[in-house]
Amino acid sequence: MSSRHTPLITPIIVLSLTLAACSGGGTSLLPRLGAPETTSTSPPATTTTMAVSSTTTSPPATTTTTEAPPAPVAQFTGEETVELITRPAFLVKIDNHQLARPQWGINQADVVFEELVEANMTRFAAIFHSRNVPDIGPVRSARTGDFDLLANLNTPLFGNSGGNPTVMRLLDEVDMVLVGDTSVGRAAYRRIEEKEAPHNLLTSTGEIYAAADGRGGTPPQMFSYRSKGDPLPPSAQQIVGVDIDYGGYQITYRWDDALQGWARTQEDTDHVDHDGVQIAPENVIVQFVKYGQSVAYAGSPEVKIVGRGEAWVLTKGHLIEATWNRPTSTDITEFRDVDGATVQLTPGRTWIALPRAETASVIETSQG
Repeated sequence: MSSRHTPLITPIIVLSLTLAACSGGGTSLLPRLGAPETTSTSPPATTTTMAVSSTTTSPPATTTTTEAPPAPVAQFTGEETVELITRPAFLVKIDNHQLARPQWGINQADVVFEELVEANMTRFAAIFHSRNVPDIGPVRSARTGDFDLLANLNTPLFGNSGGNPTVMRLLDEVDMVLVGDTSVGRAAYRRIEEKEAPHNLLTSTGEIYAAADGRGGTPPQMFSYRSKGDPLPPSAQQIVGVDIDYGGYQITYRWDDALQGWARTQEDTDHVDHDGVQIAPENVIVQFVKYGQSVAYAGSPEVKIVGRGEAWVLTKGHLIEATWNRPTSTDITEFRDVDGATVQLTPGRTWIALPRAETASVIETSQG
C-alpha cells in the first residue's frame, strides 16, 4: 500500500463554474426521457413525369440546420430532465452521532456536506431537491458554519432542530426560508420511538415543501458534468480511495466497481442507510478548508468555505487534483484541475468532505 498524505498545491487561475441514489425510498422528480418508437405505414409515393423546357432554371435548394437546445439537468446531480426543476433546494442538518446511525434518507440526498462540530465529531448538511423522500433524519441543530452553505442557493429551505440562541438570531440575516422544528413544528417534524431523543427527529420532503407554502427560489446549478462517453482529463489518476481523519471520526471511501460509486466506511464499519443500503456516491470531493471559532460558542468550530484552497475530486474510480475558489458567499464554488479546466463530475450524487489540510491520504494500491 502506498499513500500520499499532503495535497498537491498548484497555483491555478480560477475562472468560473457551473453536482441517483442506490437505495429506494425516494421518488425521482426526473421524468423519463424519450418515448416508445412508433411505426407508421404510408402508401407508396406516386411519381409523375413531366416535360420541362431546357431553358427553365430553378433556384438552388436552401438547407437550414437547427440544433436542438441541450436538455436541462437537475441542478445538484446533472441528470437530464425534460423541464428545469424549479422548486427550492431543501438543506437540512442530519445527525452523525453513533446513536443516530443509520440515518434515514441519506442515500437520496443530491449533495451531502460533512463538517466538523464539537469534540471532533462530524455532522451532515444534506441537500434534497431532485427526489421526494418520505423519511429524512435524524434532524439536528444548526451551526454558524451552515450560513455559507445556504448563501449561494437562491433562498433555499433550511431544516434544523433549533440551535444556540446566537446562531438562531444570526440565522435571520441569511437568505433562506426557515422550516425547522421551532418554526413549523409538528406540521413537518415527528419523533419516533425507535431511537431516543435527540437522535429521533424525522421529516420528509413532502411535509417540508408543504410547510414552505411556495416560498423559496429556484437554485443555480452547483457543478459541471461530463456527458456520456466524455473522457476524464489527462491529469486524472486511477486510485483505490482516500482516508480522512477528522480527529474523532475516521472515514474511508473506496471505489466499488459493482456500485459504480465510492463506498463509505466510518470507524471501520460500512456506512449504510436505515434501509441497510451501502452509502456509495458517484462523486466525492475532499475540499480542504480552515476552521475558525464560532461567535455563538467558543467550543464550536466554524468551517470556512469562502476563499480558496486545495481539493481532491474523486469520480469514476479516479482522483483529479484541483483547487477550489469561492470569492464571496453568494458565489458558487469553482473547482479547477491542474490545467485550469473546470472539473466535470459524473452525473449522480456528490458528497463533499470538509477536513482540515493534511488530514487525508490517497490510497493508490490495494491493501491486499
